[in-house]
Amino acid sequence: MEEKEYRPNFPQWLLLHVLPAILLILFGGAAIIALALFLKRPPETKPLIKVVPTVEVIEAQPTTTRAVVESQGIVEARTQTTLFAEVSGRIESVSPALYAGGFFAKGDVLAKIDDTDYVANLAAAKSRQAEAQLAYEQERATSEQALEDWKQIGSGEAPSDLVLRKPQLARALANLEAATAAVKSAERDLQRASVKAPYDGRVQSKFVDIGQFVNARTSQIASIYAVDTVEVRLGISLDDTRLISIPEAYADGTTSGKKPPVTLTATYGGKDYQWEGIIDRSEGSVDPQTRLLYLVAQVSAPYAKGQGAPRPPLKIGSFVKAEIIGEQSEDSYTLPRRALRENDSLYIVKEDRTLEIREVTPFQKTRESVIIKDGLEPGELVCLTPLQYVVNGMEVRLPSDPDPHSQEEDGTDSEANAKK
Repeated sequence: MEEKEYRPNFPQWLLLHVLPAILLILFGGAAIIALALFLKRPPETKPLIKVVPTVEVIEAQPTTTRAVVESQGIVEARTQTTLFAEVSGRIESVSPALYAGGFFAKGDVLAKIDDTDYVANLAAAKSRQAEAQLAYEQERATSEQALEDWKQIGSGEAPSDLVLRKPQLARALANLEAATAAVKSAERDLQRASVKAPYDGRVQSKFVDIGQFVNARTSQIASIYAVDTVEVRLGISLDDTRLISIPEAYADGTTSGKKPPVTLTATYGGKDYQWEGIIDRSEGSVDPQTRLLYLVAQVSAPYAKGQGAPRPPLKIGSFVKAEIIGEQSEDSYTLPRRALRENDSLYIVKEDRTLEIREVTPFQKTRESVIIKDGLEPGELVCLTPLQYVVNGMEVRLPSDPDPHSQEEDGTDSEANAKK
């Protein structure tokens, strides 16, 4: 009889092989959890650290300041002239100073036109004047003699003008006056053959040379300008007009306002040179496009050497920067421009190291500074550091204040060392 192989059914196989593995995994995991709980340490506690920004401040102190209005412009000649030939002829000679940039004095002969014809015209005019003078003297003597003759043979009636030769005398006098005027005209033409400088100046452009023929009133001789004074048009905003005294002219001929000083700065060869001047006047209208009022600055002796080291002349056409000295402000505060925040406010650091947002009314704002007249007290600290989020009462610290973080860290280390 054959023996049958024993094969356990599925539930028995599961109990014999799978269940012990599951129990082993469960007991092993429980042991690991128990070991982890046994070895766990309590978390280390650290004190909360308050982040307080460190800010740079400036102490507000009242001073006496002057407003300075900045502008810029181009140097122009106050007096500029184009000389024309007043008589026709050939250029006989020119002055050594007649070249672009040449200096001349008032009355200097800049060009000489051939005057042969004008000398002859003057001689002929003088001859006609002498003849007219002779005719007039003869006619006057004849008129006087006619009056004497009438007195001797007259019948008592008043003589007529024709008898006394008064019309003939008037004609002779008119001829004499015409001849005299012709002499003056010939003398003037002869003088105009020499083109003279009307003032001390400098040549800007030269248009003629020796041998050239020029026509009266159409041929240009030279373009010149005076060197006693130059002018610069300076545009300022209407708001800046409250900062300076502007000289104004009125229809009745009166003026008001002082002439404030101005400093002009030009750059030559990489170096800055300065000239002192005044604001002479303001123009009569506001530019409708830029809404600027233009002031006219004047600088005397622009071509004179400066005291000390020589400086270049203030040439026509130069670009200059201007600083107009304005009104003086007593007990005002001058702060760096970066101290002013949006909406014209300041961040004031109080004694308890908290911030106060204070609105002020600036007297003047420039690119580098701001002048405050009201809203500050002497000794107050103004924050210069830009802060992203600011509220009233926000805590800050100064660079000179002790660092609370380092104190807390030192205290923690001391406690740890004491525990050890």
